[in-house]
Amino acid sequence: MYKLISLLAVFGPYVIAGGRFERTISRPFRSLLRVHNGMRWGSWGQKEMCPTGMYATGFSLKVAGMWESLLVGDNTALNGIRLHCINPSKSSSGPYEDYATVQSDVGSWGKWSDIKWCTSGFLTSFQLRVEPYKGIMDDTAANNIRFNCSGNAEMLQGSGISWGEWGDWSETCGGKGICGIETMVEQPQGVGDDTALNDMRIYCCD
Repeated sequence: MYKLISLLAVFGPYVIAGGRFERTISRPFRSLLRVHNGMRWGSWGQKEMCPTGMYATGFSLKVAGMWESLLVGDNTALNGIRLHCINPSKSSSGPYEDYATVQSDVGSWGKWSDIKWCTSGFLTSFQLRVEPYKGIMDDTAANNIRFNCSGNAEMLQGSGISWGEWGDWSETCGGKGICGIETMVEQPQGVGDDTALNDMRIYCCD
């Protein structure tokens, strides 16, 4: 039991639907996507990769809504991002039943949204909505995200918060599509101002 707990502490949660997939944290990647409007509170979490042969075709968000923010007296908005990965040799169009879910660090507040799926293809680029530094006012940092899908050029927007502005789109994936994620998250500040998720980096695979 102790060994199992230790492994979970090292590798973190890994959510699977419809079957068991072997997770990888050392999968080779083709390109790394970034945006330039993320904030810098917090630290980068561990890189999380889709299982070999799988690519991100959907995503979900952990968001602290207005009512929760009023109860705790601090707005944090976007707290986490999950990628939902499918094997293209087994599925061709969404919504999908067999998929693996990966995530990097997440904040302490909010609830997970329903999954938004590309109708076909994979996630290939992203855009963050970020609130800039507000001085003595309540900072929230990253608040929402958009992804582009390959194939039919479909754009998916998350159910985040509308504070701040949309930044520039990242570059488009080199390779088939998005296959991994790394997030910058500020840990709880106690009596200080919490921001939760601040920035994100995305990995693409052949």
